[in-house]
Amino acid sequence: MPVIAVHTAQDWCATPDAALEGLRDAAMAACSLRPAALTLLWQPYAAGRMIAPADRGACYCLVEIAMLAGRSPELKQSLALACIAALARFGVPPADIDICFAESRPADWFVAGRPLP
Repeated sequence: MPVIAVHTAQDWCATPDAALEGLRDAAMAACSLRPAALTLLWQPYAAGRMIAPADRGACYCLVEIAMLAGRSPELKQSLALACIAALARFGVPPADIDICFAESRPADWFVAGRPLP
């Protein structure tokens, strides 16, 4: 049940819903997930509300992926590469994409109002 949040500058993507669909499809394929097990967020920031690293372009994206701890490095790499490929279809160069994984224990997650076992 990963949560994928894309933080980006406001103006570059005309179709964020399509970008989210592409990320959803990529994540489902990379992690063998069903659609109900995935939350995606597109967070555009107005001018001056996001300061990207100086060497990045106008399409800079910081992708935060929150997930349960214990996933293999191979699965995380597969998911990261799938996200990069999905964003590339919208013109984002790989050099403008940073991905951060945040892992937490099942005891730290509540899903549908209930703690995970």
